[in-house]
Amino acid sequence: MSQPRVLVVYHSVEGQTARIASRIVEVLAAQDLEVEAAEAASAPGPEGFAGVVAGGSIHAGQHSRQLTAYLTEHAEALNALPAALFQVSLTSADETPEKQAEAGQYVANLLAATGFDPDIVARFAGALAYTRYGFFKRKLMVKIAGRDSGATDTSRDHDYTDWEAVELFARDVAAYVLAGPD
Repeated sequence: MSQPRVLVVYHSVEGQTARIASRIVEVLAAQDLEVEAAEAASAPGPEGFAGVVAGGSIHAGQHSRQLTAYLTEHAEALNALPAALFQVSLTSADETPEKQAEAGQYVANLLAATGFDPDIVARFAGALAYTRYGFFKRKLMVKIAGRDSGATDTSRDHDYTDWEAVELFARDVAAYVLAGPD
């Protein structure tokens, strides 16, 4: 019997979402799944896959146009499969109820805009990629990070992602896909 195929579709700006997607791919592959990863702008449709994981980061309070377009275009097919969504944002690094509600609202807005109805949703803290930002973005991010008690040392990047949570999410997705249709 062949291994079930899972598609991991993502959009990344500074690379943290791509790193998270890569770790999800590794964990899914270790769970006896055949995995294909693709950037949202060039990803294949979900047809022929046993499950799909979609992910993207929040910038200026929104998900990317690329991920939003993919989810909108394929919502009906995605909703017929085991499907998961992961969101990456610095907002998720702040565990106050207000910031957690804000991160949850980003997910709700994406789902309302696209019609996508994932079975599993995870929100991961991202990173401050100071070394990859341009001058103006670095200045803006220092101001935001300082206001929110985040790291302001621009000589290095600051990774807030809970990698154990990423692995647990991927194992949950694998178990869900391997369980098959209800």
